[in-house]
Amino acid sequence: MQYLRYISLVLAFIFTAAIKSSPLEEQMGFILAALIVIAIIYTTIQRRRKVSYNALFNAGAGEIFFISSIVLIMIEITGGVDSSIYFLNYFLLFGLPLISSPIMALIFVGSILFFYLPDLIRGLNVDVILRIGSILLLLPLSYFLSNELLKRQREKLELKEKVQDIQEAAQDLEANEDDLEARDKIDDIIESAQSIEENHG
Repeated sequence: MQYLRYISLVLAFIFTAAIKSSPLEEQMGFILAALIVIAIIYTTIQRRRKVSYNALFNAGAGEIFFISSIVLIMIEITGGVDSSIYFLNYFLLFGLPLISSPIMALIFVGSILFFYLPDLIRGLNVDVILRIGSILLLLPLSYFLSNELLKRQREKLELKEKVQDIQEAAQDLEANEDDLEARDKIDDIIESAQSIEENHG
């Protein structure tokens, strides 16, 4: 699943770069509008197919492709690396790894370097270097935040599994225990485990 997300991000850059370097560049506005419509249709279909699909953005490979492509094309339409909305790349840099994995930050930065390479080759403009360099400077922070979130998610999952094990063991003991006092203590253990799960769930 993660690999599909990585591939979809790279494909978004390839797709936008292909349009940018082809006669279709003049039709970027139309392509952007078409992508937005397709993205809405895709999301609607996914919502109907999956009962659990109740969020605005579910972090699927298709959504990552559409969101990334739409943002990249918007930036290109408004001036490319000199665009006033270039900062949207920072949202992708931090947002995509948070909904995927820390590796997504590395893939994004690698892709953006290749994407803007022609702009760097054409001339060593200070503004271009600063804008692309800012992405590199923010990479460690993006990777760190995503990694910390992933650790916390794993810790919550491990805690949930341990709590469930305690509850199951306590219920087995309670079923085989005749002493009322002992059963009350086991009930306390089960309630404490449920409380831990609710507070850290």
